[in-house]
Amino acid sequence: MYREIQETGVLDKTVLVFGQMNDPPGTRFRVGHSALTMAEYFRDDARQDVLLPAYRQHFSFHPGRLRGLRPHGQLPSRLGYQPTLGTELAGLEERICNTETSAITSVQAVYVPADDFADPSAVHTFGHLSSSIVLSRKRASEGLYPAIDPLRSGSKMVNPQITGERHYRIAQAIRKTLAGYEELKDIIAMLGIEELSQEDRRTVYRARRLERFLTQPFFVTEQFTGHAGKLVPLEDALDGCERILNDEFADYPEKSLYMIGTIDEARRP
Repeated sequence: MYREIQETGVLDKTVLVFGQMNDPPGTRFRVGHSALTMAEYFRDDARQDVLLPAYRQHFSFHPGRLRGLRPHGQLPSRLGYQPTLGTELAGLEERICNTETSAITSVQAVYVPADDFADPSAVHTFGHLSSSIVLSRKRASEGLYPAIDPLRSGSKMVNPQITGERHYRIAQAIRKTLAGYEELKDIIAMLGIEELSQEDRRTVYRARRLERFLTQPFFVTEQFTGHAGKLVPLEDALDGCERILNDEFADYPEKSLYMIGTIDEARRP
C-alpha cells in the first residue's frame, strides 16, 4: 500500500494508521479513533477536505470484544460482541461529517462475517452509512463482474431531488425488475421458465439482460480477462438500462450485452 501510494504521487498528502492483528486489542481498537482525530485536524484546523478510507473495519469489533470483557466482566451480547457495540460504533461514525468550510468523506471496507447481514457488527455499521456497495460471491461464481449485488446495495441519495427524476425512475424500475426475477427463480428451478406467464417471462428476460449489461470490464483486469477496460458515462449507462427495460434488445442474445461499454456495442457483429 505504501508503494502504491508513493507511485500515485500523493504520499506527501497521506497519513497511514495501522493496527495489525498481532497488536494488543486496545491498540487495534483505537486505530479508527486515532485516524479520525487526525482527519478532524485537517478538516477543522487546516480547512482541508479529507478522504478517510477504513480497511477491514470488522476487525475493529473483535478487539472491542476482548477489551470490553476483560477489565469490566461485562456479559457479552449476541454472538459474543461487547454490549456497548452500538454506542462505541456510533461514537466513531457520527464524527464523520461536514463543516461549513470542509468535509470528511469516509470509504469503508466492511467484512460481513459468513455473509450474515443480520450480524450485529454489520447491522450497526450499515445503519450509519449513506450508501453501500455489496459484493456477492454468488454473482462472482456466475461470472458477473463487478460482482455487485444491486438489490442489497443502495444509497440514501437516490432520490429525485439529488439524482434527478429520470435517474431515480430508471433505478427504481431496475430494482423492481431484478426483485421480480429473484422471486421467480424458485419457480423456474422447479417447473422451468415455460410455466411462467408471458409477463413473468418478459420480466426474466429483461432482468437477465440488465444483469449482463451491468457487467463492466476493468482496466486493471485486462491482462487476466482479455477484455479491454471500458469507462461508461452515467448518461450512457442510464440510456442503456432504459432501452433494455423498454425491450429494445429483447431479440438480442444475452451474451451480446455481457462485458460491453455502451449499449450500442451490443449491435456490433
